[in-house]
Amino acid sequence: MFHFSKNRFQSIALSVMLLLLSVATSAHALSIRISQESSAGAGDFDSNILGAMTPFVTSLSASGFYQYGSPNAASYNGELNGGPTPLSSLSQIFLVDASDGLSLMMVHDKANDGSGGRTQTTWDLVGDTAAFVLSDDPGESLTVSAGGTHFESTKNWIACCTDGYAIGSLDNNWSMFGSFTTLPTGISAWSTVSSDFSKLDLTLAAGRRVRLDMAAPVPEPSTWILMGSGLLGLFFYQMRKRTRT
Repeated sequence: MFHFSKNRFQSIALSVMLLLLSVATSAHALSIRISQESSAGAGDFDSNILGAMTPFVTSLSASGFYQYGSPNAASYNGELNGGPTPLSSLSQIFLVDASDGLSLMMVHDKANDGSGGRTQTTWDLVGDTAAFVLSDDPGESLTVSAGGTHFESTKNWIACCTDGYAIGSLDNNWSMFGSFTTLPTGISAWSTVSSDFSKLDLTLAAGRRVRLDMAAPVPEPSTWILMGSGLLGLFFYQMRKRTRT
């Protein structure tokens, strides 16, 4: 049987606790808060918080994850890489933490569903700068201005295809404000998609902005277990120490 002095035992306990705290600070799940103003231009985002989403994580690049053009030509194929499945007449917003950074992706419609469409969207980025890192389809109208903080897109597609884009890379403490500048055709709804495939429905109205911003990171369940174990161990150590004095 091993025997430790009181000071040695306390040193070990404190070392374990510091290790647990280190794990806790590095095991936070990235969370993006979602809100939508009550009407176009209202700006009352803080009063209309809808929830949060977490990004899809991949070792691929953002464009590799999007997988434009294969097997569905001129289309998003990211569901093959663990991303959300495209759905008819729906625009989906999601984030991808890829090898080249965090990207915001927007995908319109579903390939080979018998309908096309047209969208005009705009995004304003605060606290960071970025660029369009992918266009579905290449060559369509994408405009970046204001030093990489204002993004405009006009997308047209036919029944064979999807359409969309990716904006990246995003870091720092940023916020993004996005909306359809005009009511789209071929799209009847839009939503955000989290990495667990849960969705938050957004109101489809011209100029009614959605805000995405960095929320406070949430410790993962395994972190809570480690922290709890460490705290419990220190508690019993202190109880044992008191009974001997």
